[in-house]
Amino acid sequence: MTKLRKTIALLLCLCMLWGTAALAEDAAAATDTATAVTELNDTDVLATINGEDVSWDDVKSLYSSLVAQYGSAYDLTQQANVDLFRAVALENRLTEALMEQKADEFGVGELTDEEIATLEADADANWETALADYQAYFYPDLTEESSEEEKAAAQEEAANYYKDQGYTLESLREDYKRYTIINKLADIMVQDATVTDQEVEDLYQSLVAADKELYENDIAAYEAYNSYVDQMAMYAALYGTSSNLDHAWYKPDGFRAVKHILLPVDSELMTTYTDLQARWEEQQEAAQAAEESADEAADTTDTAADAEATAEPTATPEPVTEEQVNEAKAAIFDSLADTIDEINQKIADGADFDELIATYGVNEDGTPTDGGMTTEPYMTSGYEVCSASTGYVPEFVEAAMSIDSVGGVSAPYLSSYGVHIVKYIGDVEGGPIPMTDEQREAKRQSLLASKQNELYASTLESWLAEADISYTGVTPSIAELEGTTTTDTTAAEETAAPEATEAPAA
Repeated sequence: MTKLRKTIALLLCLCMLWGTAALAEDAAAATDTATAVTELNDTDVLATINGEDVSWDDVKSLYSSLVAQYGSAYDLTQQANVDLFRAVALENRLTEALMEQKADEFGVGELTDEEIATLEADADANWETALADYQAYFYPDLTEESSEEEKAAAQEEAANYYKDQGYTLESLREDYKRYTIINKLADIMVQDATVTDQEVEDLYQSLVAADKELYENDIAAYEAYNSYVDQMAMYAALYGTSSNLDHAWYKPDGFRAVKHILLPVDSELMTTYTDLQARWEEQQEAAQAAEESADEAADTTDTAADAEATAEPTATPEPVTEEQVNEAKAAIFDSLADTIDEINQKIADGADFDELIATYGVNEDGTPTDGGMTTEPYMTSGYEVCSASTGYVPEFVEAAMSIDSVGGVSAPYLSSYGVHIVKYIGDVEGGPIPMTDEQREAKRQSLLASKQNELYASTLESWLAEADISYTGVTPSIAELEGTTTTDTTAAEETAAPEATEAPAA
């Protein structure tokens, strides 16, 4: 089951904090000078829930965590802002206390000695890792050869840093135990959540319908979206994260399946051509930019003109002509003329195109020039290409779309990969993209997680409504803060409210 404990601290507070944050800022703004903030004693009882006292000692670590993460956005010399943070921390602790009471009620409030030992070991390992990470960042020169005094000082500073954040080894151990119990309760709270096959199918059909509306008549948008999904997946793989984006679930008409023979080109000829081509394109771009800025250049002052006239001349590369580019390209085709003629003759004689790929689409060492043509599903189905395709080099797309009818073969096209001879093997039928078993299961788990969260939230809300909660007035509650000032909705939306926090994850 998806872990739900982050929801515990947030559900009650977030909806109220929109107004409370603005309320606290408005109250602070109304005070001309900072006033002394009231201090609380550990034994001060802030509230009771179902007869259980909640003291400042129970709340202050949550308060410290909130201040450490969000306090920089607030003036905490102002009582109103301190009250806000205290109120949020108090609501979180009350919610946790209720969950602990319910865990006892459902018989999951006690841990075995074995569970406690495991959790404490996990907490200890987490703590040591946190201390080591801090020292590695702030003391990069610290080594095994460093003195014991240096090591001890770095260790103490790291521990004090996390203490200021509201964490100690002891509190971390207790958090691990507390949240393990709460997670056991969460399992009970959501155990009735289920997802049927029909619900998964209904979700799939809704996704298809939505994407059909978007892409049925816009193949370029379809290609652009799928390209974005691929890019996000690439970034996720690069950074070790995950990407949950789906490719579009509806494919428009206009795709064709193609295969190609990719002829390798002499490396010296290819380098000459690509270098000339790149320089030619740069010149064209520079000429266009110069033309667009001509009017601006005409308005330059005489002083600027004089400065330019007296400036030291700079060497500029010899310009490349279009003729040179064409000659380099022709040299490549000339080098392959006999091979291309041989392939065309075999195609005319009815040779199998796959056999031609295997014969001619190879490098000198015998490896395929395009591994996709020897790997499924492309070896059988070919590449899907449309006029708006951006996942292939433009020359390949141009070659693929130049063929008039299924079964036809293109003229040779040159790209930076080599020379392409493309065969149009068939049209790709548009319509809904089938959902694989793996995708179906992923959707089932996503729906289940949503239902579990909804059931968890509604159950917790019901328990809170039924709970006997009273506040002592030692520090204001969120309800009291909301009742003292009319909330300005606009200001609330512009004020970043602190969120509830929790100990490092188990």
